[in-house]
Order: sequence, then structure tokens, then C-alpha cells
Amino acid sequence: MTPPSAQIDDEAASWVIRQDSDALSPSEAQQLSAWLHADTAHAEAYARACKAWGAMGAPAVTRALARQPTAPPVSAASPSAPSPPSRAARPLLRRRYQAMALAACVVLGVSLQGQSVLIWWQASARTSVGEIRTITLADGSRVQLDSDSAIAVDDTPGQRRIRLLKGEAAFTVAPDPSRPFTVAAAQGTTTALGTRFIVRRDGSRTDILVTEHRVHVVAPHEGGPSEEVVREGEAATYGPEGLSPPHQVDVESAAAWTRDRLVFVDRPLGEVIAELSRYHRGYIRLVGTGLRDLRVSGSFVATDPVAAIDTLGHSMNLRVTKLTNALILIRK
Repeated sequence: MTPPSAQIDDEAASWVIRQDSDALSPSEAQQLSAWLHADTAHAEAYARACKAWGAMGAPAVTRALARQPTAPPVSAASPSAPSPPSRAARPLLRRRYQAMALAACVVLGVSLQGQSVLIWWQASARTSVGEIRTITLADGSRVQLDSDSAIAVDDTPGQRRIRLLKGEAAFTVAPDPSRPFTVAAAQGTTTALGTRFIVRRDGSRTDILVTEHRVHVVAPHEGGPSEEVVREGEAATYGPEGLSPPHQVDVESAAAWTRDRLVFVDRPLGEVIAELSRYHRGYIRLVGTGLRDLRVSGSFVATDPVAAIDTLGHSMNLRVTKLTNALILIRK
């Protein structure tokens, strides 16, 4: 029985990465040759994998494509596998391979950074990449966690305190005047003066969006803590440069992820891809100049980024190359 195309693509990708990282042993070369000759679909998948890998800048694969621009011929008379990269090219290729290996770790949901391990260890609740989940706290408040997010609950008798360790969360706060509800993120805090708000951590930056009533935001600053009251329909940001004044935003678009949607209005394609990547376990890359600045407007299902990319490719006349869903290349 012929394996499904996704399995063949996975096998082809595995062979390309192994070949480009180091020389194949005689036994491995024989295995690759046998695999290529077993089915024309194997040879075609291998050619696609080589092209995708070469587009990412792996020089040895690019040279191999120049030598052999089409899929390897299916012929029992030639048992040899494609030539491995030259030894002179291997140090650079090894670095590229290590970078791809790290990307593969992300695909598998594994982090090699001690900080990430600490985050997951501290978390009271968390979501994986592509997951959106709502939890109910002991006091009846609800927290909706966006993709790849984590919180820690640090309640005390006199205060309800949540630490946003990573990602984004929407809070619907149960009334309890005797116990303030505060969300800490980075070095700042957001205290509910009403019902619903969203906090997002993005590197050193923290964004606050109020969808109902008000919040009180306190953030560190060189001259001392700065604070603002952010009202319904407003957003504010704090980070190394301090706390920004509140400003009006399109709440329906900004909070669309809470309804499993991502809404973009005249946004650069680079920003759109960065947002879609938060929901995708694989790696998405724009290949070529000028793509990042293309303008995008549209509404997509947040938890189906691959479908969103297919739609973008069709509507914007872009070429989408999938080396399985783990690696997606977009070009003109």
C-alpha cells in the first residue's frame, strides 16, 4: 500500500536534512537510493524537499539542484545516491542544520531554554501551540488562555493575583470588592476596576486591552512607577520605555482570538505571518524581498493557520510551498 503523501514528504525531508548535515554512510546512501527508486512519488518529494531547503539558503543543496534540477531518474541501473555536500561546506551547513533542529524542537513543543522550562514548571495553567482554552478560577473568575500561554495563580486571603508567565490571556473577573484582582506581567501590574480585559506579553512589551469597564495599570519607569486608568475600548502598552497613554482601538479585531478568529485590517504581511506563527507548530518563512510590506485585510480561523496561509496564497497570488506543515515557504 502506497504511504500517504504527507508521510512521503516527511521521509523526503528527513533524507534532505540528514544528507545536508553530514555525509551519508555507504549503508545510508544505499537506503536513500533504494527509497528514491521505489516509487516516482519518492523522487518527486525529494526534489520538492531539496528546492525548499535550498530556498532557505543551504548552499550545498542549492548546488546539488544546479547539478540535478529534476527528480532523480527511476532506474534500476543506477544504484548510487545523490552526492553529499562537500566537506568545506559542512561547518556552515551544520550551523544551519542546528538552527533547523531547534525549529524542529519548537514543532515538537520542546524548548531547550531553561527559562521556558521554568515557565512551565511555575504554571498553574497553560496551553500548547494552537490551543485556546478557558479555565475557571476558585473565585468564579474565568481566564481564556491564547495559544502557547501560561499563568500562575498566587491568591492570598486579601488579594487575587495572577502572573502572566507567557503569551496572552483574557480575564472575566468575578466581583469581590474585598479581594482586588491583579494580573502581573513583566514588571507591571493591571488591577481590575470592572469585568473584562486582556493582557499580552510579547518579549519585553506588555499590552493591555479593556473590553469592559476599566483597569488600573502600574508600570516601572526611571523616575518612579507610572500609572494609568485604561477604560473600555482603550489599550495601553508598557515596557522598557515606560507606560504609554491609553488610546482607542478596534476591540472587535484586537479581541477576535477569544472567538477563535484572527482579524487583520490593512496590516503588513510580515506582521500577519508573525501572528499566524503563534498558532502553528511548524515554521513559516517569507522568501524574497518586498513580501513583508504587502498589505493584508481579512478574517481567519485562529486555530487553523495552514488554511489561512492557503487563503492568503490564493488571494494575493503568492506561491505556498509546504515541506509538510512543519515547514511552509511563501514567495511571489
